[in-house]
Amino acid sequence: MGDEPVKGPHVVCSAFIEKKGKFLLVFCPGFKVWRVPGGRAEWTELLEETLIREMQEEVGVKFDNPKFLGYGQDQQYHVRAQKETSRLLMFFHVKTDEELIIDPEEAEEHKWITFDELKNHQNKEGAIDDFFKKNSDMKLI
Repeated sequence: MGDEPVKGPHVVCSAFIEKKGKFLLVFCPGFKVWRVPGGRAEWTELLEETLIREMQEEVGVKFDNPKFLGYGQDQQYHVRAQKETSRLLMFFHVKTDEELIIDPEEAEEHKWITFDELKNHQNKEGAIDDFFKKNSDMKLI
């Protein structure tokens, strides 16, 4: 392998954050799409560690025992970096009753919606659509 960089999709860990039967959706300034909070895995991190770190950074809450749901893949255009990216998103489910502090660098807007609204929402990241195609009978509530 030598000194060549590893090629392939970026691994991202994202969470369907549930609070009082609704799920958080954020508008991502980098990709200009709606998504659930998450971010890229760092070298040597376990997926659950990535998710816990990213949730602390993006919404200010440390979640214990995230439940792995499945994955979705996409090709997204990153507006800020002006390049196409290939991503493999690992989706988890977490619940909270806490107030979230949403990082404005990660979300231009946010809203809480039902699971069915999330599944049918327009202009969301492709990996969420791919996840729902693979898991068409998925129910979280």
